[in-house]
Amino acid sequence: MSSIDLSKYEADVAAAEAEIARIREENARLAEAYRDDPTEDTHEVLRRGAASLAAARDRCDAARVALKLAQKSGSPHGLLAQGGVVAGSVAVAIPPGTPSGARARLVEEALSAELTEAARELGVVLAAPAERYTRERPGRDAEGRTILDVSGHVEGDVLMPAVTRGAKNARRG
Repeated sequence: MSSIDLSKYEADVAAAEAEIARIREENARLAEAYRDDPTEDTHEVLRRGAASLAAARDRCDAARVALKLAQKSGSPHGLLAQGGVVAGSVAVAIPPGTPSGARARLVEEALSAELTEAARELGVVLAAPAERYTRERPGRDAEGRTILDVSGHVEGDVLMPAVTRGAKNARRG
């Protein structure tokens, strides 16, 4: 493993955990307001608060995985397979305007071997092509690559994608 500064990853985890705590406090106030005034408007605000909390938890999970990967391999990208779950990220150079078929091939080339190995570590087989296990993060990294979060869970003897089609379409749309 190369020697890297883990403080950035630790700070990202701490910031994500602080954001979750802040949103929880805010949601508690929103819930109290809803109990006092149970209208459709306050219900919608409460619903948006729950969505914000879910997104913050996702960011925190991604930060924790990046920290573990940095500790393990010296890179924030890669896959961790443990406890019936595969999680991680991969950076892929996808030029703007790339057709979906070519995009799928680029993702397949970048992820297939590592995802297959993670499934093998868990003693299961893949249920779908590599692209189905990914969700694109907004923006690009410093090198202009697309960052894809990778997520899967074991069902029986198969590794199933843990990324919903709705979540994938929301990121792309």
